Amino acid sequence: MSISTGLLSRFTVVLVSFAGFAFGDDIEFNRDVRPILSNHCFTCHGPDSATREGGLRLDQRDAATGMGDSGELAIVPGSSSVSEIIRRVTSTDPDVRMPPVDGPEPLSPQQISTLKTWIDQGAPFQSHWAFVTVAQPTVPETVGSDWPHNDIDRFVLDKLLETESTPAPEATRETLIRRVAFDLTGLPPTVDEIDEFLADRSDRAYENMVDRFLKSPAYGEHMARHWLDLARYADTNGYQYDTEREQWVWRDWVINAYNENMPFDQFTIEQLAGDLLPDATVQQRLATGFNRNHGITIEGGIIDEEYRTEYVMDRVTTTGAVWMGMTIGCARCHDHKYDPISQREFYQLYSFFNQVPERGMNGFAPSEKIPSPLAIELQQSFESKLGELRAELNEPLNLESSLDEWVDQLAASPVGRWSVLIPKTLKSSGGSTLTQLDDHSILAGETNPQQDIYDIGTDTDAVAITAVRLEALTHESLPGGGPGRHSNSNFVLSEFELTAVSMVDDSKTQVVKFVRAISDYEQANYAVAKAINGTVANNDGWAVDGPTRKKPATAVFVAESPFGFPGGTELRFRLRHEAGFATHGIGRARLSVTTDQESNLRLHGIPAEILRIAATKKQDRSVEDANQLRDYFLAHHDPREDLKKRIAEVEQQQANAFPATMIMQEMPQPRTTRVLNRGQYNEPTDEVTANVPAVFPALPKNAPANRLGFAQWLVDRSHPLTARVAVNRYWQRLFGTGLVKTSEDFGVQGSLPSHPELLDWLATVFVDSGWDVKYIQRLMITSATYRQTSHVGAAAYQADPENRWLARGPRMRLDGEEIRDAALLSSGLLVNRLGGKSVYPYQPAGLWMELNNRPGYSKEYPQGSGDDLYRRSLYTFWKRTVPSPMLKILDAPEREFCTIRRSRTNTPSQALVLLNSPQFVEAARHLGERMMKHKASSLEDKLAYGFRLVTAREPNELELATIVEAFESEQLKLASSPEMALKILQVGESEFDSTLDQSQLAAFASIASLYLNLNEAITKG
Repeated sequence: MSISTGLLSRFTVVLVSFAGFAFGDDIEFNRDVRPILSNHCFTCHGPDSATREGGLRLDQRDAATGMGDSGELAIVPGSSSVSEIIRRVTSTDPDVRMPPVDGPEPLSPQQISTLKTWIDQGAPFQSHWAFVTVAQPTVPETVGSDWPHNDIDRFVLDKLLETESTPAPEATRETLIRRVAFDLTGLPPTVDEIDEFLADRSDRAYENMVDRFLKSPAYGEHMARHWLDLARYADTNGYQYDTEREQWVWRDWVINAYNENMPFDQFTIEQLAGDLLPDATVQQRLATGFNRNHGITIEGGIIDEEYRTEYVMDRVTTTGAVWMGMTIGCARCHDHKYDPISQREFYQLYSFFNQVPERGMNGFAPSEKIPSPLAIELQQSFESKLGELRAELNEPLNLESSLDEWVDQLAASPVGRWSVLIPKTLKSSGGSTLTQLDDHSILAGETNPQQDIYDIGTDTDAVAITAVRLEALTHESLPGGGPGRHSNSNFVLSEFELTAVSMVDDSKTQVVKFVRAISDYEQANYAVAKAINGTVANNDGWAVDGPTRKKPATAVFVAESPFGFPGGTELRFRLRHEAGFATHGIGRARLSVTTDQESNLRLHGIPAEILRIAATKKQDRSVEDANQLRDYFLAHHDPREDLKKRIAEVEQQQANAFPATMIMQEMPQPRTTRVLNRGQYNEPTDEVTANVPAVFPALPKNAPANRLGFAQWLVDRSHPLTARVAVNRYWQRLFGTGLVKTSEDFGVQGSLPSHPELLDWLATVFVDSGWDVKYIQRLMITSATYRQTSHVGAAAYQADPENRWLARGPRMRLDGEEIRDAALLSSGLLVNRLGGKSVYPYQPAGLWMELNNRPGYSKEYPQGSGDDLYRRSLYTFWKRTVPSPMLKILDAPEREFCTIRRSRTNTPSQALVLLNSPQFVEAARHLGERMMKHKASSLEDKLAYGFRLVTAREPNELELATIVEAFESEQLKLASSPEMALKILQVGESEFDSTLDQSQLAAFASIASLYLNLNEAITKG
C-alpha cells in the first residue's frame, strides 16, 4: 500500500469512528448505538423518570425491549422491521416521527442504518464502559518492531497498525528536554541543564534527565497549579463584594504533597476527610481546605440557609468532577438525564458534605491557624527559641532571695517621692460637678454623663519630670463607696493626655508623650497601657473593678523624655471617659508628678499597704502580711517578667506567621439531609442518609457513613472511575487531549476513549504502583509515544487534528503561567522561592475599581515591588471577579467553579500582551542585557545565546543571519533616537545597567522581545 493510500485509509477510519458510525457489520453498543440514543432519545426516554414520555426507557435493555404505554414494542431484538423505534425514526409524519419536531435533530440515514443493524443482531446492550470495574487488559504483542520503549507504546502501536499508520521519528534532544522541563516543572530548561543532557551519551541519559526534573522543587509548584484549577482556589471570596481571604497555607500543602510524592489515595483521603482520620495531625486538617475553596458571600440581606446550601452543592459537584469525572450536579433538581444517578442519590452524596458547622453569610468558620509545611525552618526556629526560653523559665527560682532583694531595693530607692498637684482649674464637658478636696484630690458629683472629659489645670516648679501618677481613690459619696461613678463603682479612664506650657513664655508648649504605664491593679482586658495608646474609639482604657474591689488603685504614666520648663510649668490634663462604657467613669482622682530616674519608676505605683509591709522587718511580719507581700511581688515585680514577655512575643510571632485557613470539620450532632424539590433550599422533602449511587460498588459494610468512608470508597481498587479519571488528566496534561477527550465527563454524554485498553492498563498500573503519581507520569514521559517529533507535516495534522491516534508528539500553546514564567526565567528575573502568600505583579491601574467597585469593600490593586513582581505565576493574587488580565487573556479561568480543562485560543490580544505588557517588555530588556553581557565576543554568539535561552536550541544559519540583520537595523534606528531607546529601557520597576550603551542595549532588548514572541517560545513541541 502506498503512503497516500494509507493516509486516505486513515482519514476514512478517523472520520467514521469519531462520528460514532459503525464500519462494516461490527456494531458495538457503547461505541455506535449509545451515542445515538443519548443524543437523540434520552431527554424523553432516559434515566430521568420525571420527564420520561410514553413509559419508554431506552437506557436499560429490559425496559427498552418491553411494552411501552403505546402497547407497541419499541425494540424487538432480531427484527428491526417490527420495532416501533425504527418506524418512528423513519416516519415522515411530524405527529409520529421521533425525535419530535421541536426536539433534538432527526437521525441521519447512517444512524438509522446503525440502529437497524444493531436490532437485527439481537440488540445487545452493554454497561457504560466507565461504570465497569477496571480490569487490567493484556498488553498487545508487537513482534518485529523495536519502536516501543514500554507497554504504553505497545498499546499505541497496536492502534496505529489498525489505522495503517506509523509513529513519527523521535524528536531532537533539545526538543525533548524542553518538552520534559515544561511538563514536569512548568519552566524551560536552563542552558546548563541542556548542556548536561547533551553531554550525557549513556543509554539512560533521557531517563536521568527526567528524574532530575521530577526531583526539582518546581515540580510541586507546577503540579499544584493544575490542582488549583480543579480546587477552584482563589485569594478572594467571590460573589458581589469579592473580598480577600487567606488560604495560601493550603496551597503550600498541595505543593509540598506533590514534591513529597504523596500517594494519590492518601492525597485524596486527606483533602476530603483528613480531619476525620484517627489522631488527625494539623497537616491532615489543613489538607481539607480543598473543600473550603468555594465562594463565600458577605452580602447583607441574604437568606443564610440558601447560601449554605450552595456551598454544600459546590462541594458535591466539585468532588464528583475531580475524582469521578461526572456531571453529578445535573441530578440536583431531577434524576440525571443521561447517567444512572437519581436525584435521591445526589442528596445521599450531598449528606456526606452537609455536616460542616458553617453559615451562609460570612461562612468562614471553621478555620485554624496551621503552619505551612514549606516553612519547616521557620517553625523550627520558633520552637527552638521557645524551648530555650521555657527551659530558662522552668529553672528553679529562689523566691525568698529575690523577694528580699526587692524589699532591700525599696528601702534604698527614693520611692514615693511624689509632688501632689494642686488643681487650679476644673472643667467637665458632661456637666459634672468637680470639687477639690482637702488632700487635693478631685471628686466628681451630681450629673453622671454617658461620656465626659475632665480638663484640669495645675502648675509646678519641677523640671525634668519623668512621670505622672494618677490615683483612683474611694469616697463615701460615690456609689458603693468605690472609686467610680457607676452604680457598680467601676472606675474607667479611656485616655490620658497632658500638655505642658511654660509659665514664663506661653508660646513654649510641649505635648507630653507617654511611652508606658504601670499600675498596681488593672481589670482583666483593660490594661493601663491602653489609656495612652489613643484607642478611645475602641472603648479601651484602664478600668478598676468596683463591684469586687472597692480599694484605691494607682497608675504611673512614664514620659518618653523629661519635661517641664524653668520658671514654672502649667500642666493641662485631659482625662477622657467614652460612651462605650455606659456611665462608668472617674469618681475621685488625684494627680502627682515625680522627677525620679527611669530606673526607679518601675517601683512606683506600689500601694501604701505593700510599702508598710515591706518596711516591717522580716521577722516581725505576720503570715498574712508575708503572703500579701509575696503575691504582690510575683504579680507586679516577678524577676521572670521580662522572660515571660519574651516568650509571649515569640509565641505571638509564631501565631502571626500563618493566617487562619478554612478547613473541614464535622458537627457534633449530624445535620438531617433531605431531598430538595427542584434543588430549592426551602423545599425539603424526603429524608436521606449518606450513601453512594447504586451504579457503583457499595460502601463496604464496615465503612463509616461520613466523608472518611466516602474518600476511602473513592480510592478502593474496585471503584471504576477514580484511577481512570486521574491517569486521563495526567495524559491530557502531557499530550494536550486526554485518552477520554471529555475529561470533565466520563458519563454517557462524554467521549469514548480513543485507546480504552491503554486507559484501563494505565489505571491498573497506577493503583498497583501504590498510587505513585511520579511513577505514572514517568512511565508516560519515558514512552516512545511521548518522545515522537511533532513536526510531521500538514497532511498528518489534517488527518488527525487532535492527535487522537498518537502518531506524533504533542504540540500545544503553553498556559499563560508557563509563558510568563519562561520569560522571567530566560531573562534572569524569576525569583524561585517556594511557597508563601500571594503577590501582586504588574496589572493595568484601576482595573479592580473599574470592574468591581463596591464602596467600602473594594480597593485599588496594591501592586507589589521587588521580588514580589517576579515570583512564579502560581503565586499571583487571584481575584475571582477580576483575575490577572494577562493570565485571563491567555485562557486562565476565573476559578468561580472547578475547571477540569482549560480552553486554548489564539487571539490578537494575546500577541498584544506578549509585545506590550510591562512584565514582558521588562523581561525582554533583562534578556537583552544577558545577551549583551554574555562572555562570547562576537555579536552572532551573543544573539545565538539569547535564542538558546528561549528556545533551548541553537539558531540555524539562515535564522541567525536574519536575527543579525534585524539587530543591526534596530540598533541603527535607536542610535538616532535616544529618547526611544530610553523609553524601552525604563519599562518596569527594575533598573537597567546605566554603564552600557543605551541604544545597543535597547536593540538587544528589541531582539529579545522578538524571541519571546516566537511561536516556538510560547508552544511546547
